[in-house]
Amino acid sequence: MHLTLLTSLLGLALAMSMPTCTAAQNTSTNAPVVTDNEPVSVHHASLLPKANTTVYGGITISSRLSSPALAVDVYIGGIPEGQFLYYHIHRAPVPADGNCYGTGAHLDPYGRGQQPPCNITAPNTCEVGDLSGKHGVAWAPSGEVFRASYSEFFLANTPGAAAYFGDLSWVVHAPNSDRLTCGNFEVVVPAGGAGDYEDEDDEVVAEWRA
Repeated sequence: MHLTLLTSLLGLALAMSMPTCTAAQNTSTNAPVVTDNEPVSVHHASLLPKANTTVYGGITISSRLSSPALAVDVYIGGIPEGQFLYYHIHRAPVPADGNCYGTGAHLDPYGRGQQPPCNITAPNTCEVGDLSGKHGVAWAPSGEVFRASYSEFFLANTPGAAAYFGDLSWVVHAPNSDRLTCGNFEVVVPAGGAGDYEDEDDEVVAEWRA
């Protein structure tokens, strides 16, 4: 009798949890693959030096020659020993006073929210700006620098697009989610290649996109 009652209670608990799980995986908040990125663009953001952290680094996001996906190259140094760090694109630029908490929440144009945590095996279900959630946290042994290069299918390099990041910021977080440091994206080569830049920038683009 006790076994039957226990089985019934477990079944009830599982049934009660299923609607919440279903709601969390609502496909209406999934990020679409961006297929119309500009063929030429390079954006870069460097982390601001902060007195309360040793962390430094930079991120470059550029277009690719053979794919609408964007190429992401990130490095983060000064990681405290034994720690891993999160990093995200946030929905507002760093204000003039350098306060990383002024950058707002993660870039999340489709309203997914931060809970439940991003599932690295289903990146389309994650917030667009949750780069470490989709591609892995930053970690390196003492004295070493974390480096990662990967393709990002859900960011847009076209101004005005829902997933556009070029006028926003990136933020590096401690394991407890405190914001350690941040930096604004700057245009190195504008989307579509329009604007004032030198011919040698084409060589820079080719090097970054190779």
